[in-house]
Amino acid sequence: MAAKVAQAPEGVMSGAWERERGCVTFALWAPWKKSVHVVGDFNNWDAKADPLRIDESGLWWGEKQLEPGQYAYQFVLDGETYVADPYAQQLRWADGNPEPHALVDVGAQPYQWNDGDFGIKPLNELVIYEAHIGDFSPEGSFQGLTDRLDYLANLGVDAIELMPVQEFPGDHSWGYNPAYFFAVESAYGGNTAFKQLVDAAHQKGIGIILDMVFAHTTADGPISRLYPFDQNPYFSSGTNPWGFPSLDHWDDATKRLIRDIQDFWLTEYHIDGFRYDYVEGIRYDGVSGMSFIAWAAKQCKPHAYLIAEDIVQDPAAVVRDTETDCSWHWQFNKMLRAQLYENEYQGNNYGDMAGVARVLSFDGDGYQDNAQPINFLETHDEDRLIRDAQNCNPQIDEAGATRKSMLGAIALFTAQGVPMLYHGQEFGARAEKTVDVSKLPWEYLESDAGRALHAHYRTLAYMRHTVGALHTNNFAVLHQDAEAKTIVYQRWNDHGSLAVVALNFSPAAQQISIQFPGAGTYHEWLHDYDEHVGDDPVTVDVPSSFGKVWVRS
Repeated sequence: MAAKVAQAPEGVMSGAWERERGCVTFALWAPWKKSVHVVGDFNNWDAKADPLRIDESGLWWGEKQLEPGQYAYQFVLDGETYVADPYAQQLRWADGNPEPHALVDVGAQPYQWNDGDFGIKPLNELVIYEAHIGDFSPEGSFQGLTDRLDYLANLGVDAIELMPVQEFPGDHSWGYNPAYFFAVESAYGGNTAFKQLVDAAHQKGIGIILDMVFAHTTADGPISRLYPFDQNPYFSSGTNPWGFPSLDHWDDATKRLIRDIQDFWLTEYHIDGFRYDYVEGIRYDGVSGMSFIAWAAKQCKPHAYLIAEDIVQDPAAVVRDTETDCSWHWQFNKMLRAQLYENEYQGNNYGDMAGVARVLSFDGDGYQDNAQPINFLETHDEDRLIRDAQNCNPQIDEAGATRKSMLGAIALFTAQGVPMLYHGQEFGARAEKTVDVSKLPWEYLESDAGRALHAHYRTLAYMRHTVGALHTNNFAVLHQDAEAKTIVYQRWNDHGSLAVVALNFSPAAQQISIQFPGAGTYHEWLHDYDEHVGDDPVTVDVPSSFGKVWVRS
């Protein structure tokens, strides 16, 4: 017998929601099904007790009056297929059951936010810190990060970019195998603990950016179980490097899902933006793909930070062609690593100072503003710089590799673009890249090298915030020498702020003659002395594998 078509009440959304006191609406978008039932603790898991009705859009829905408490539930399709709610906000993994139970809390008091005074900073004024909740702290929890927010604030962090925090099977994952896009990982502490983290971060002036995986989903996720693959409206026939089903971003079903996901995190959790994983696997055409994803996010929160991970030849294209704000600047990373390792690195040559100048300036790789490239030396996607430097060049010892990190940081914080750190970079974390548990070695902060590195990064972050010249589109090369492996450049604004930066990628100290852009007293930040400059060039000593930064008083 065909299901009765009945228009759902206004405002009904997929998932389980308490619309009024004790009145819970259960809804699942699943057109072409003959029947959908909801089963759970409230009806003794009777697959025939609570049939849902369907509206003209294909949304199955029903209402139940429930007493306060937490209830587990699932949907039953056509009387035989049990499916966890794709919109579940909490999950319970039952032993021996591959499909988790979704959970809904009835009568729960809403979280009371205290971040009303939080104000968003412009992108080009940010220092971003990428972190993985499971590895950042010994606790591997949201609380572990919350407890260290003062540390991050003192370091100079303005925004934390979290690797995916959505629910996954087991207790450890990087989160790039998404299945439940609305549920917070229970091993990290769950919904309330995550809200407390965001709330506390906002109260300290730190934004939270979530890593979102929209290119694909897992093969055993709930939307995968709705239909056979070749009939599933969410999936395309395309493939990806990991063997996951690729989402079809040209289908209205996927667009609806992604719109709902973004709206949920931006509103329910006060998230400040997204970093979109593997954008080259999504693409765009002005209407669909990243075009729609970025547009939909801006409709919900116009000032949200939208960051693309796009490692194709022209990563600036997605920024120019969609409402995405910025993208990871992979060329910066690869070119700088070649100089720091004193070696060829992934097609980039040591001593290519013209290439260095290109990645230090926003327009060298096609960006249109200094806020568009996200520059970095380390991310979760590659080996740590200190480890990699020694592996790529046996002549570099541990002390030398630490110094290379300090030199790279000078370039990172003075280049045009937004500087981003990977957790632990600031005190010399160097563990081998792994998706297994890899806790940050906080004990490094007790070592002389760790303290020196941390103080260096903190100084540069403070300089980044306070020197207005570093926030503009103004950039000019004053000197470059491929043989000596040196480059000097200036940054300035229209209000008198002026900075001159000298980088020496050679393992030998260098003398450089610099024509400073105007007479005056320049304070050198990293060695703490004043340079009194007249109209003539000044010969300066730049230490081996290091740099200097002068700011005109």
